[in-house]
Amino acid sequence: MAFDEELLYTVSETSRVRFTGIETEMSRYDFGFVYTHQFMGKVLVVCMQTGQSALLDMHALEEPRQLYPMLGIALRDTDHVAEFLRLCLGERDVNHDETEKSSLEKM
Repeated sequence: MAFDEELLYTVSETSRVRFTGIETEMSRYDFGFVYTHQFMGKVLVVCMQTGQSALLDMHALEEPRQLYPMLGIALRDTDHVAEFLRLCLGERDVNHDETEKSSLEKM
C-alpha cells in the first residue's frame, strides 16, 4: 500500500527532552517535556501517570483549571502544578549546554 496520498508530513529533528517529577500534598506527578521547534513554540508535556499529553505555552497556564481535562491533574492540585509548569516552560528558550544545569536541576 502506498502512502503518497495519505502522508501529510514527516519531520525529523533533535529535540531536548526533560523528565521531572513533583509531589503535592496528596499526589505525585511525573512529566516529560519535549522542547521542539515544531508546534508554534509550544512544549509537548506528557503526564506519565495519566498518559495524557498537551501542547502548552505560558498562555495555556493562565487558567490552571484547564490542566484537569488536558493532563488529568486533580482539581485540588492544578494551581500548584501550573506554578511548576511555568518554571519548566520558561526554560524553553534557554540555550542548553551539556555542562550547564538548569534552575530546576539546581533545586
